[in-house]
This record gives sequence, structure tokens and C-alpha cells, in this order.
Amino acid sequence: MGLGTIVAGGGAALGTGAFSTVEADRTIEVTTTGDADAYLGIEAYGEGSEYVDDDDDEISFDFGGEDDEEGLNENAVTRFDNLITITNNGERDSENIEVTISADDDDMFLAYEGDNEDAEINEITLDDDELHVGFQFDTGAGDNIEDIDTIEIEATETSTEG
Repeated sequence: MGLGTIVAGGGAALGTGAFSTVEADRTIEVTTTGDADAYLGIEAYGEGSEYVDDDDDEISFDFGGEDDEEGLNENAVTRFDNLITITNNGERDSENIEVTISADDDDMFLAYEGDNEDAEINEITLDDDELHVGFQFDTGAGDNIEDIDTIEIEATETSTEG
């Protein structure tokens, strides 16, 4: 009788409902898709260009010329109109998607709408579900185009609440 009371008392002391660690296994399913079919589609404008490669479900740019001995002029401003098209393929309203385009060296790089370098893309709302984009490179003041390894396109959903 005394032994049963000790065991029951010990169980009550340990069964307070407090815990320090919980471990649970869950499964998650993630699917990736090529740039043109993702929530934010990115593809070569129109029929494409010699500077944009979107063959492998991935966008890459080559401004180095055919044999890498050609390319952008030094101490010059070079524009490439309508290089890519960015499309809102998601189910959300396009008025809530803000697009920002930047590069490793933003002093040398400018992204703009279509063929209008005055319509710089700092933060722009995605209108009509698609945006045509051109790039400008200013290699003045000793800037070297090889300083740009990455061009980043970021889309952010903005709040609709006022």
C-alpha cells in the first residue's frame, strides 16, 4: 500500500503538462518552374535578342560580344531597349506587385521601361500584368562592365490597406 502511493505521487509530480522539447515530422511539397512560368515570369522580349538567353528555363545575359573580344565601349553609355518582359503570372492583383531591378554596381547600371531610359525602374508597380525592360550601362569614369556579376529582379507584394 505504501509503495503504490509513492509511485502515484511520482507520476502526478511529472505529469504537469510542461515540456521543454517537442519533435514532429511533417512533409512539405515544393515545386519549382522555369522563369517564364513562375509566379513572376521573366523571358526574352518578343522573339528575343542576341543578348538574352532563356533556353534552359533560366534567364542569362551576355553583353560581351560573339568572341568576348567585343562588347561595351569604355567611357560610353550603352542602351539595350526591350531586353526582357516581366509578367505577373500569379493569382494576385497586379496593382499589388512592386518590381525593383538592381545590379552589383548601381552607379553603372540602370533598368528602364521598354525603350524609354527616362522611365527608370527603381520601384515600379506591375501594370497590365507585364512590364518590358531595357538596360543601360554607363562605363564612364573607369567603370568596368565585369564589375557586374548579378542583376537582381525583386517583386514584392504591397499592402492594399490604406
